[in-house]
Amino acid sequence: MRIDIPSEVFSTEEALPDILYLLNTVVQGRHEWATNPQVVETAGYYLRKHAPKNAQAYVELARKSMVAAMWSGSSDAPTTVRVEAENLRDYVADLVRPALVVVEDRDSDGHFIRALACVFASQRLLKALENGWIELEHGGGGSLARIAGSTAEKFKVCIRAVAILDSDRMTPNQATQSHRKAEQIQKLGISVHVLELREAENYAPNRTLAETGRKRDASRRLAHLKKLTPEQRGHYDMKYGFGPVDKEPKIPAEQSSLYDGVDRLTLMGLRGGFGKNVLKVLEDTSHNLTSRDFEALGVNILSELRSLMTKISNVI
Repeated sequence: MRIDIPSEVFSTEEALPDILYLLNTVVQGRHEWATNPQVVETAGYYLRKHAPKNAQAYVELARKSMVAAMWSGSSDAPTTVRVEAENLRDYVADLVRPALVVVEDRDSDGHFIRALACVFASQRLLKALENGWIELEHGGGGSLARIAGSTAEKFKVCIRAVAILDSDRMTPNQATQSHRKAEQIQKLGISVHVLELREAENYAPNRTLAETGRKRDASRRLAHLKKLTPEQRGHYDMKYGFGPVDKEPKIPAEQSSLYDGVDRLTLMGLRGGFGKNVLKVLEDTSHNLTSRDFEALGVNILSELRSLMTKISNVI
């Protein structure tokens, strides 16, 4: 995050340990210092008086931060949090602990998030993941709202957490239990993103799906998947398909209209799905993917995924 430290923070000697702790996160590259000439002057006077050995280094850091802010205009730029002098210790506690991403499954959703960070070149997120500055909180399916509540309670004044939920939609625009959970979580002060498509696996591009399981089987199944419309593909059970490969295709009743008109050969070919490791393969193949691979999944997919990346970056 970008930390705005007002002049009044640099007022008492008792605040020095917390100030140095906070500035050290900037030295580490974990946070950025949003400052101005007046604050630099005040901070410099304060630090030369109370921390003379390191004062000049911190003043130079502040000046470099001002220059960097002038040239920063990327979509990956951090959000700004203003530190209040009266709650300095609480702000420091929140800013030095890892940001949290509450997900349904730490392992599979971890693959998804790391893959997107790689494809969309979110350097801040990649660095935060590498350094443990952001952590995934396992929420489970039915427990996610409760876990999110516990997560919010870990922060005192600055909730640095975001929740990500599969929509579990069987049809486009369907309101599901996930959306009701999202409303509960938002009331806790946690940013939430409910995926537009059915599950994270539905965002796996064709180039990823081609690498799942046995290549020959994946290739045949992918050829059938390409016959579906974006809406049909987006709500297909990517892991298990239309039931076991040795049985008749099973279309859930609520999806009968969605897949009405799809020929029997295609339905037969889409039995079995692409397996439970789709998201792992997505991460494994992410270095060879570009945003164009996701653009092919639907007209709004790129904007949604960029919005998701922004929500995560906003809490780092």
